[in-house]
Amino acid sequence: MNMIVFTPIFESDLKEKPSIPKYDGIQMSLDEFLTSEFEDPGFKYEWNNGLLEAEEKLKFSEQRIVLILQRTFNKTSAYQKGDGLPVEVECYLPKVQSVRKPDLCYLSSFQIQNCEDKAVNQVPSFIIEIISKTNTAFEVEKKNKEYFDAGVKVVWNIFPEQKMVKVYTSIKSVQICTDNDICNAGDVIPDFQIRVNEIFK
Repeated sequence: MNMIVFTPIFESDLKEKPSIPKYDGIQMSLDEFLTSEFEDPGFKYEWNNGLLEAEEKLKFSEQRIVLILQRTFNKTSAYQKGDGLPVEVECYLPKVQSVRKPDLCYLSSFQIQNCEDKAVNQVPSFIIEIISKTNTAFEVEKKNKEYFDAGVKVVWNIFPEQKMVKVYTSIKSVQICTDNDICNAGDVIPDFQIRVNEIFK
């Protein structure tokens, strides 16, 4: 008679333990932040009024969304004149005393040419954030308000789980887009528009 041996599988074997950011909450001056490198796989660091804040880097599935958006942007007149939609670039927002690294942001050719000059104001007029499961509603809304206080004109919050995009033109004005709805960047990039279904296909 054959004996069947059962091997217990613990929850820790099935789920990957979430990694903890090394430098989150550390105090640092703006100059120190701009000249420091943070080796911490999976995390990017932003500076908020003297404190480091950790954010998860883009995941592989989110990078597919980025590629679709960049390919759409590459068809615009803004791209033809040298403007860009770079990923996780440092943007100094002096009005709110922070340095953010949005998932995608629209920068003019002038801003791109002067990215190395940390004194140059790098406030994008259009920002895209891909919202993951780890982002709380408080964090998302807080950052949206910060962006508009700093002078950003349009913010997209993309929710891959819900296949939904929230298009903000101010902290009080938001359009919720799903399915075949068209998302646009308003007057910032008039010919940049894409259907929600195309973002997630």
